Amino acid sequence: MADSTSGVAEAKADTLREQHLQLLLEIEPAKRCSCPLAGPDSAVEDVHTQLDGDVCHAEVTVGDGDASKVVHATTSVGDDCLCRAFAEFECVPRIRRADSECIVVETYLSDRAVITDLVERLDELTERVCLRRLTSDGRGDSAESKTATIDLSSLTAKQREAALIAVHHGYYETPRRTELATLAEALGISKSALSQRLNAVEAKLATAVFDSE
Repeated sequence: MADSTSGVAEAKADTLREQHLQLLLEIEPAKRCSCPLAGPDSAVEDVHTQLDGDVCHAEVTVGDGDASKVVHATTSVGDDCLCRAFAEFECVPRIRRADSECIVVETYLSDRAVITDLVERLDELTERVCLRRLTSDGRGDSAESKTATIDLSSLTAKQREAALIAVHHGYYETPRRTELATLAEALGISKSALSQRLNAVEAKLATAVFDSE
């Protein structure tokens, strides 16, 4: 599939920043989402979009039997526009796939701290958002770090939720900015249950990283 692009009209290009974190997100749009990709009639193969104020212009390549066709759509969008949500965090969504159930989006970030905020913002606008894969070339931490790709599909929804909250509240920072009991209370579960979830996350991620070397 060819890369898709998304842009905002009259965007400023006076700031250059290397984006070394690649995210792959699976998004289930809200039932009344104004996005033209929400619940398409045919499988979407490629998308090019551009926002112009409150109007989204989209060229969508859709599967049509054995052939494909390009459809142009002009749609008025509101505050639930996913492209706007990505723009809030200075990243560009690339639509990799869309069907009647979900939209798969690829984007790039420069700061790990933004990941949780982006996912939480998307979660406010959608029925469901799932971080499926995180890839880092290591340049945000060390110039000599190796590229590492982590497939998050092996994590359960509860494990991902626990990990995101733990990272967001600084549980893995040194020194820690929060304690396990505080996180458990925020999630409405016991400390032992949260500990089990985080241990499972850590084990799966460590296995995914070092088994691939």
